[in-house]
Amino acid sequence: MPLDQPVSFVSGRTLVRGACPHDCPDTCALHVTVGNGRAIKVDGDPEHPTTNGVLCTKVARYLERTYSDARVLHPLQRVGKKGDGKFRRISWEAALDIIAKRFTEIAASPEGPQAIVPYSYAGTMGLLQYGSMDRRFFYKLGASLLDRTICSVAGKAGYVATVGAAIGIDMEEFENARLILIWGSNPIVSNLHLWSRLQEAKRRGAKLVAIDPYRSQTAEKCHVHLALMPGTDAALALGMMHVLIDEHLIDRDYIDRYTLGFEQLSVRAREYPPQRVAEITGLAAEQIIDLARDYGTIRPAAIRLNYGMQRHAGGGMAMRTAACLPALVGAWRDPAGGALLSSSGSPAHH
Repeated sequence: MPLDQPVSFVSGRTLVRGACPHDCPDTCALHVTVGNGRAIKVDGDPEHPTTNGVLCTKVARYLERTYSDARVLHPLQRVGKKGDGKFRRISWEAALDIIAKRFTEIAASPEGPQAIVPYSYAGTMGLLQYGSMDRRFFYKLGASLLDRTICSVAGKAGYVATVGAAIGIDMEEFENARLILIWGSNPIVSNLHLWSRLQEAKRRGAKLVAIDPYRSQTAEKCHVHLALMPGTDAALALGMMHVLIDEHLIDRDYIDRYTLGFEQLSVRAREYPPQRVAEITGLAAEQIIDLARDYGTIRPAAIRLNYGMQRHAGGGMAMRTAACLPALVGAWRDPAGGALLSSSGSPAHH
């Protein structure tokens, strides 16, 4: 049934099918109950494989925010000093006049219109609001161009440079993995429906390892939490490679058939023995060795990478380095093996 086709199921009420507007990996399917022109209930679609009838806390309470008396519904102009929290209501015409006047002044300044940077990303916006008329407006104005993936561009570039595209493990396969590294990610909060599959994998005997400087809710529920120093993810990945290569835990056949650059990478990995990596990351050398041995011997082995590890200097290279690991051990041979950062390059998204 088409998503935009409402289904009347109770007299006076209508069930409307839709999709969550948030910028989130899950992209949940919604059932919205409408009565007398007002949404009265929001549920997850029980027949949608990813959503499976479950919504995150934020969206499950969507109606409370939609109809909240505290919502800002009109333009407000600050009065007094910034930070005082004092505003007065003005008309849309007045608000647009203020913005247009300021933009005109900046565009006429010596710096020119490029001094205007439209700093924004997706948030809770759909495709029309997020990437439509505003782009045309700022382009016509001559404002500076901004890569609209301000939260993730470095990591995605690093991953794509290594793997070739923004592709990875099918989310539904994670429950079949036997070792799962949750690297720079907190799926309980930001990828709820993946977490349910990770829990299923755990029930089936999988070992879950959280790699995160912060002891997140996810880290608390994993078998192992490796709290490395922020910004040292690449060193940890190189330390794992050192052990994998040194102890012959690599899949040489896979490397020879499907990869480029192994010899150069192995030279680099030799510079990062566990003791040196321990000094860089703040982990114990034994933790690094144990992680590498697990990764080299347990199959299928899956890595859920996320953007937390790339929001610092060298973050793109850290992602690129970690993305090399599945090829070293041939993890991509298994449907539940390999890595996942983003599925935006998969055929289903095009």
